[in-house]
Amino acid sequence: MNQEPRTPQYSPIVSIIMGTYNRAGVIGRAIQSVLDQDFQDWELVVVGCCTPDNTGEVVGGFGDPRIRFHNMDHFVNDTGSSTKNYGLQHMARGKYICYLDDDDRYTPDHLSVMVGYMEAHPEAVFAYGRSCYRDKTTGRRILGNPFQRWMHGYSREKLLRYNFLNVNCVIHRKSLLGEVGYWNSERFFNDYDLWLRISEKHDLHYINRVLAETFVDEPPFLARLFSKGWRILRHGRRTPRK
Repeated sequence: MNQEPRTPQYSPIVSIIMGTYNRAGVIGRAIQSVLDQDFQDWELVVVGCCTPDNTGEVVGGFGDPRIRFHNMDHFVNDTGSSTKNYGLQHMARGKYICYLDDDDRYTPDHLSVMVGYMEAHPEAVFAYGRSCYRDKTTGRRILGNPFQRWMHGYSREKLLRYNFLNVNCVIHRKSLLGEVGYWNSERFFNDYDLWLRISEKHDLHYINRVLAETFVDEPPFLARLFSKGWRILRHGRRTPRK
């Protein structure tokens, strides 16, 4: 699905939403991964949460009219809901919506696989793939959950037990948000909250492909398993912000 970029007066097929705060030093990696896509009918909407650094200059330095930046005039500590909602409600023009965190990156075939699947399956309103994980400092591949592939196969019952979706690896119709609502700033796990609301009305379609690289600063899987399990036992899944 290799397409030429469209001029600004046209609506692209897909809008990519990227919220950011004080990440001028790494955001270029994420943006470059969008520019390197083998599918080119996209726009990238970058929204700063009143970011004080030179992110705007970095974004503008790419000189691509498909990349647009807006810096909000106040900071909101809601784990990214406000920046996503601003981009979705005021800037995004695409038929489909994807997301990309400002310190991660897409594989070159991310959009062609995602958009291709949605176009080939008109009954689908939401689809997701997989991410591989890399150490934020060294860039080395991190072994994740050994049961990850099994857990990624969709069922709502499984999703109610565990959030196996990575925000970098989802695509949905923009019109879906008018049905289920936008990102909820009152939820700490706001991505999980949105996936659950969508799953109440629609099946989520699974694409068994690695489509992004997520950079993390985390201990090994077994250590995360015990520490996260203990937090869930004490507080439940809807962990308070404070």
